[in-house]
Amino acid sequence: MHKSGVSYIMLLFSRRKKLIIGGCSYTDNYARAQKMKEFPIWGELLAEKLDMDLINLGKCGFGNKAIYHTITDEILNKKDIGLVVAMWSEVQRVSFFTDKKPEKLKNGSVYHEIWDCFHPERIVLDADWHDKFFTPPTKNTKKAGIKYDISVALRNKFLDDIKSGVKESLGYMYALQSICELNNIPHLQIQGCQPLMGKGESLQSVQYKEFCNLIIESPYIDKMKKTFIGWPVDPRIGGYSIDSKLEDKHRFSPEDTHPNEKGHKYISEVFYDEYEKIYS
Repeated sequence: MHKSGVSYIMLLFSRRKKLIIGGCSYTDNYARAQKMKEFPIWGELLAEKLDMDLINLGKCGFGNKAIYHTITDEILNKKDIGLVVAMWSEVQRVSFFTDKKPEKLKNGSVYHEIWDCFHPERIVLDADWHDKFFTPPTKNTKKAGIKYDISVALRNKFLDDIKSGVKESLGYMYALQSICELNNIPHLQIQGCQPLMGKGESLQSVQYKEFCNLIIESPYIDKMKKTFIGWPVDPRIGGYSIDSKLEDKHRFSPEDTHPNEKGHKYISEVFYDEYEKIYS
């Protein structure tokens, strides 16, 4: 989380418990990242309801590996934790630890960008599509070019398949649950965006059938506690994600399906209701 000046000092010396949340664009301040009109996001609303100090580790584009490690690191480095919330991302997103030099932001704070995450299939398909019309920046810039090269290599060697993504993600979910239980930390988990990248209906149906079968056949199917909201994460097998619960009124538009102000309010209420049921 990036706090500036006075607000960061207040957080350090606050006697209130900490609300630690992690995720991708459904957790980060997506409107700010897109330079749109901002509004209170679900983490801020939930922190207000629970009278806790918010530590938001969410970042647009984060993969589940990055989500798991950023939350775990924060748990081990913080005391007085009131609640941990993980909102998981697409299972095929890859995350690389990069150990980059700190970047100084305009507000004077320092931002340590140590995770580089992207979806190999999306990178390649977007670049191939744009190539039909113009030379895409995806392959031109140094950073984007590296992502494209890695994505092609992963896809050519079948290392970005659904099976590996599901196995890895389920492991992170169960590990986070175990860490929180071991340390007696209240926690909630949920699948945020759709777990697989949206495509044509026929291909997507085949992919989701594989996805659901992998969860059903996994050793984790009966290991997740009631603290995992919507388990086993997909309506086809009796679960749900946040994305599957959002209505049109909760999204920016049919093209941009991220949660809008109403969507974030709805998400905060989902977490608050479950927290009350489990921990009150």
